[in-house]
Amino acid sequence: MTKEVQKAMSWALRTNSLLVYPEASNETYKTKNRRNKSITVRKCRLVIRIGNAEHKGKEQYRQNSEMTNKIGEIYLHYYNKRSK
Repeated sequence: MTKEVQKAMSWALRTNSLLVYPEASNETYKTKNRRNKSITVRKCRLVIRIGNAEHKGKEQYRQNSEMTNKIGEIYLHYYNKRSK
């Protein structure tokens, strides 16, 4: 996570203006855990809460760096878009 993304997340959480969180969907995928055992994990959709409004994404993400990068991208987008 870059310094810019950390700054954007800090701003969003400090001002209570934006919250992005995952919501599990019904679609699953198989992966291996630390013990090299095969496990089934659910994919997630991202939910963006701005004020009282909730926007649920259509895209489904694996629970790894793919989802983390997308969350960082969303926070950075709204941080750059804010009125200064």
